[in-house]
Amino acid sequence: MTDIKGTAALTPGSTDSDALREAEAAHLKALHDREFAEFAESSYYRVERILRATCRDRQAVDDALQEAYLHGRVEWPKLREHVKPAGWIISTARFKMLKDHDRRQREAAVAPEDLPPSSHSDIADVWEAQETLRGWLHQLPARHAEVFQMSREGFSNQEIASILGLTENSVRSYKTAAKKRLGELAEEAGFTRAERDRRQGAGRGPR
Repeated sequence: MTDIKGTAALTPGSTDSDALREAEAAHLKALHDREFAEFAESSYYRVERILRATCRDRQAVDDALQEAYLHGRVEWPKLREHVKPAGWIISTARFKMLKDHDRRQREAAVAPEDLPPSSHSDIADVWEAQETLRGWLHQLPARHAEVFQMSREGFSNQEIASILGLTENSVRSYKTAAKKRLGELAEEAGFTRAERDRRQGAGRGPR
């Protein structure tokens, strides 16, 4: 009679199975790490330009983006199946910015003298054309600027509507209003139509 316990007899097979699962998990994690790194690299500046179209505080935008992308990495196994992962990042970052804005408003109401002065966009490291357009966007209603910039970054009306919780008719209306006002601001600044188109075209390039 063999004096081997049943659990011991199963150990080699269990060990092999555990090792296989660990190897598969490590392979999947490495794959997801590469995918997310590529996604972050290709989408970061697009998302940043969209958020900065309505927010002058560059640090607030940077903080919101960092948190959104960190959260996105955790959620990547599900997010990678999303039709527009960048839209998810935008929504997450916008939510953080709104929460932070509300918090600052509450703090200002209690002790405004304790708050640091509000920061402004650092224009030293961006193209003149981008800063010119961004300055004009800041003179638009926030929703108009946001919709216009998202459209410039390649989001369709349907995608913008879904991300921002709007109807497509509202998206079209906001875009039309934004373009009209931007045209007026360009004329007030002394730009001809050809010059305005050239600058806006330059603004579409990489930072």
